[in-house]
Amino acid sequence: MRRAFFLLCFICVLLAGRMSAGAQDVRTDENTGAKYKVGQKWAYEAREGEKDSYLIILKIDQDAKLGNIIHIALRGLKIKNRRSPEGVSEKVDHMPFSEEALQNSGLKLLKEKTELPDFDEGYQIWRKDFDAGRAGVYSITVAEAVKVIETALNQ
Repeated sequence: MRRAFFLLCFICVLLAGRMSAGAQDVRTDENTGAKYKVGQKWAYEAREGEKDSYLIILKIDQDAKLGNIIHIALRGLKIKNRRSPEGVSEKVDHMPFSEEALQNSGLKLLKEKTELPDFDEGYQIWRKDFDAGRAGVYSITVAEAVKVIETALNQ
């Protein structure tokens, strides 16, 4: 079930209407110049009913064409999910965003350092397809991306 959710989220990244295609030259750099730092916890302009949801900065990759790629996890969601026994998913462990998309998401810093969830499996799936030119990053707001995921999960 967990792997299926990762794959569905990954498919959402592939299918998102407004995405930026990946380039081949990507490196991880803790000194990217981004205002975001690994481990930070941010509030964002969430969807109705998810006002207490937040994101965690997981990793920052730097790409020659896309600039900083900010990888996040989301918590406190209420994503309708017909595949879930509860009918709802409350978290997403990995989503890649352009820095501009995060800046347009109405972020407010909640905490400088928080524990990172296990995101490696989702990141590695994305990384492999990104390097092969088959995946990109979200260039829409976080709330819009959550809506894309919800739609894909319930098709």
